[in-house]
Amino acid sequence: MPLWMSPKCYGLHLLSKMANRTEFNLAEAAAILARTPATLAAFLSGLPDTWVRRDEGNDTWSAFDILGHLIVGERTDWMPRIRILLENGEARAFDPFDRFAQFNESAGNSMEQLLTKFANLRRENLVALHALNLQSEDLAKRGRHPALGVVTLSELIAAWVVHDLTHVHQISRVMAHQYRDAVGPWSAYLGVLQCAGHSAP
Repeated sequence: MPLWMSPKCYGLHLLSKMANRTEFNLAEAAAILARTPATLAAFLSGLPDTWVRRDEGNDTWSAFDILGHLIVGERTDWMPRIRILLENGEARAFDPFDRFAQFNESAGNSMEQLLTKFANLRRENLVALHALNLQSEDLAKRGRHPALGVVTLSELIAAWVVHDLTHVHQISRVMAHQYRDAVGPWSAYLGVLQCAGHSAP
């Protein structure tokens, strides 16, 4: 049992692993996507650089970097790939995604500017997604990822949602890392300080 998890919590964790998986639902997916900008704004706006500009060490990202990465995704990844899939099916692979473009593109911006950019791009993308008027048969349509191979539209949109949640989690972990020593012996009970790897850049 993980040190940070009580016996009761651990039992619930095991039960949740056995539970049926949630099926993809476009309206439910959009509900998460619509909330991410406000979630990040509430979490990051107005904070000192200690929280938003520091990372976890060499070759890791700060909250600022992660937000920049989300912005690049809004511009070049999710909606462009949805359009490629709908227009070309498996005949054309998605354009490769530059997972490190934020280091150049975010330069010279403040956290507040990035939060505004992200909110505006996400709003535009959700309007565009809604305008596609996707039906259940559309969600089964297939495209081709340059590394993963054949994927469906529902998998692509679900990945968009979980990508958001992954990076919200990563931001929390990076920020917690700044107090990894300050908490002293409590670190044994604080799961976020034991978490590593599954949301690394």
